[in-house]
Amino acid sequence: MWVKKETHWWAPLKLGGNLRHSEPVSYCKMWVKKKTPWWAPMKLDYLLLAAHPDDAELYCGGTLIKMREKGYNVGVLDLTRGEAATSGSVQDRDRETQAANEVLQLAFRENLGLPDSGLEDTHDARKLIVDVIREYRVKILIAPLGPCRHPDHTAVYQLARAVSFFSGAGNFPSDHSPWRPLRTLFHLEFRDHTPSFVTDITKQFDQKLEAIEAYSTQFYVGEESEERTVIGSKRFRDMMINRFKYYGNLIGCDYGEPFIVDEILGIDDPLQNLIE
Repeated sequence: MWVKKETHWWAPLKLGGNLRHSEPVSYCKMWVKKKTPWWAPMKLDYLLLAAHPDDAELYCGGTLIKMREKGYNVGVLDLTRGEAATSGSVQDRDRETQAANEVLQLAFRENLGLPDSGLEDTHDARKLIVDVIREYRVKILIAPLGPCRHPDHTAVYQLARAVSFFSGAGNFPSDHSPWRPLRTLFHLEFRDHTPSFVTDITKQFDQKLEAIEAYSTQFYVGEESEERTVIGSKRFRDMMINRFKYYGNLIGCDYGEPFIVDEILGIDDPLQNLIE
């Protein structure tokens, strides 16, 4: 996206939803303080691939907020609109995503509009995601670690594996020049694995909960909630909070979000990294 500044640096920039499909589905605000010319393309330091709106908030909301607070450009690419969900409508989910964006304050959020409950690792789906990775020169790609309980989430895992490679392949069809993310991070869902690292989200946890609770048709948000699904139950909410407490306790903090990487991470200065 080519950002042309016509407002003050503090003015919010609205991104007009899905640029790859005809129907806009959501927007997010980016508070722009440009250090580059107005004509420079925006680059993303982090991009999270999510099967449905609400997945990013549930599993990685604290990390996304923390990275944004550190000054990084952070984005989410929702692959479906969640139209197959038991509770709520597509219009409900669009409104809830907009409310969650107000909390997350992402630099970028788009929805590809692929079929919910029918998400697959196909060439066409790969091309859509590769185009985003290349256009925004994504440095770190984030996706769920598969196999997952939800088949759509497993498909995102498979897609992430594929696009992290093919985005750098010179002859892969795309409107943009090749670009491969520096690393792919996999976040944990329900299956327990020993994480490669855990992000301390203690200071961001209240905001994470606020972003999750924006999806009131999907999750338990109080006594008035209808517990029609597993994820809409109080038990699920308590379980997820306890999981984030557990991973936080592993690194000596209140709340944490776990991640796995394939590669062994190199550390040049162990003492400095341990202090940080």
